[in-house]
Amino acid sequence: MTRNLILVCAFVLAGSAVAQESDVTEITTTETVVPSGVDLLSPPLWNMEDATPLDTHKVDLRLGFRWVTSSSPANRGDSDDDFVVQPWIVWGCCPNVQVSLGVPVWLGDGGDRPGRRGDDKRGAWGNWRGTGGGVWDGVNGNADTYFGLLWRLTDQQDHVPAFALAGNMRIPTGDNSSGVDGEIRLILTNEYDSGIRSHINGFFETVNGNNEEDLRHFGWGVVVGLDGPLCADGAVRWVGDFMHRSGPHYGASDINMLELGWEWEMAEAQKLGMSMQIGLDDNEDTPNFSAGLTYAYSITY
Repeated sequence: MTRNLILVCAFVLAGSAVAQESDVTEITTTETVVPSGVDLLSPPLWNMEDATPLDTHKVDLRLGFRWVTSSSPANRGDSDDDFVVQPWIVWGCCPNVQVSLGVPVWLGDGGDRPGRRGDDKRGAWGNWRGTGGGVWDGVNGNADTYFGLLWRLTDQQDHVPAFALAGNMRIPTGDNSSGVDGEIRLILTNEYDSGIRSHINGFFETVNGNNEEDLRHFGWGVVVGLDGPLCADGAVRWVGDFMHRSGPHYGASDINMLELGWEWEMAEAQKLGMSMQIGLDDNEDTPNFSAGLTYAYSITY
């Protein structure tokens, strides 16, 4: 009997010990990595870039259209309009890397590309990819080729933003065009629990052609902006940014521009975006207003 009681007590004590062990919660700390699946239509729609490359094995066929108007001193106070068609191909060639290729085509004025013609006035500013614009006094030839590569180096970790590096270049394939221009851009993107993302771009560019007179051969700029969901399912997103950059011509003041717009994922493989750019100063190289529309169709292989 005593032996049985001892065995029962031992069994109860063992069971209690196991129960206590099962109640202990093991706490481990992990670093949260936040992947982002939102890829803005830049190029060709926005001045701002995000650190999210196109998905691997995906090709975007993007067709953009932009209208630009200005009455800057470069045009002696006369208002002028320009229209640009922007066909672009963006390819997610491997994980965290995308490449892009575009050939903007200027409509009207005999299909002239940006440049200087004559001594009475010069073309005003449009950024190197042809995504923004000023008023162009064109020269014969249409059009140069623009090549870009974006490499996402790190994902977002907790509150440390994702980091990407972009390299872009203009290749003088247009008639009478010369020189190769290049740009290096550092990109930081941070996504918050609300779905809003913040972006910081800093870029440096070198201009080596002689398509225009008085071109500044070294330029720089900063773009800061936000984008976020405009509806519950996130199919529509608002976008806003501010850009400050050096004037492209020697003697011209720096450029300040506000950019606002939206993107709508109409279907799984189709996206539509619209942007408008507003010049915040009356400098010689700053356009008054620009509006763009871009449609993207995605192919997965």
